[in-house]
Order: sequence, then structure tokens, then C-alpha cells
Amino acid sequence: MNGSRRQQIVDAARAILAENPESTLAVRVVAERAGIGASTLRHYFPTQQALHEAIFAAALDDAPPELRIHDTSLPAETRLRECLLQLLPPPQPLSRAAADRMLTVLSTTFGSGSTTEARNVWAAYTARTLDAIAGWLRVLADQGAIAETGLRQRARFLLTVVEGLALSRIVPVARPTGDEEDGVLDDALSVVFRVTPAQPDPDAQR
Repeated sequence: MNGSRRQQIVDAARAILAENPESTLAVRVVAERAGIGASTLRHYFPTQQALHEAIFAAALDDAPPELRIHDTSLPAETRLRECLLQLLPPPQPLSRAAADRMLTVLSTTFGSGSTTEARNVWAAYTARTLDAIAGWLRVLADQGAIAETGLRQRARFLLTVVEGLALSRIVPVARPTGDEEDGVLDDALSVVFRVTPAQPDPDAQR
């Protein structure tokens, strides 16, 4: 029962954020959405930070969809770009509440007060995202759009680029423009597509 009630609270909080990303997730609002009392919510999540961490962990647990990576009617680079862009936070400036939530989670994961649970959640997310990117590259390689060699290494490279772009959208410093982000992603994709797929030997087919 404890697990289901905890999930009920997290689901309610995520639904609120989906409707209003600027919500501060006040205890009363989340409790009302979950159909429980505020004291019950506090039993499972004594602090706002604990609730934010649980929401973040639930979001990271969602596997990235493949979108149109299999659609050969579109250029391979377009399909891969589309898949990578879904890994980024929204392009518009984040609200103060949303930015504070993300910065709190980052501090909990990597700061001096980081917890093992938070680090494990992030590590699992990174591994799952790396697998997803490698899977997208495998699809393109099977279609002959990119070379089959070094797929894992190129997936790691793309993940590093995406993580850098994501961080630049979150931290409260000068944000890159949309054109600058496009340029970074263009450069990264050019590296992935630089290696020419092996062409069949016409003599061998005779």
C-alpha cells in the first residue's frame, strides 16, 4: 500500500506540472489532487525537495520514444535530430519555479549533500538514454545511413553534447540562442555522419 500511495502522490504532482509547469506544487494542492490529506502527503514526502526528487526520478524512468527514426521517407539526419531534441528541456526560458526544481535536483545529485539514491537514479537514466541513442544509431546503420563501426562511442559523444545543451537551458546564466544551439547540434551530427557507410563491392556481386 505504501508504494501505491507514494506513486499516487507522484502521479498527481506530475499531472499538475503537465497542466501548469510554473506550479510550486504546494502541499495542499498536490494532496487535494491525490485525494489525500496534507498530513498523509507529508508522511511520504516530509520536504518539498523529497517530492521534487521523486518527480524527477519518475520522469527519468520514462524511456525516450523512437519517434520517426524508422521512417526512411525522411533524411536520416532529420530523424536523429528529432530524437535527440526530445531529450532537452523546453527551449523557452524556464519559469523560476521550474528552474528552481531542476537546480535543486542537480544539487541533490551532484552537490555536497548528494544522496546515493539520487546518484543511482541519475546513473540509471544516463545508461538508459545512452542505450536509446545507440539504438537509434543502430537503426540508421542497418538502413545504411551511417557506418556500423563505433556506434556506442558515437552515442556517448551525442549524449555528452545533449547533456551540455540541457544544462545550458537550466542554469541561470546567459543562454545560447536557438541558432547557436542548432549550430552545436549540426556540428555533432556532422561528426556522426562523417564516416561513410561501407559500399558493396560491385566485383564481389558478379
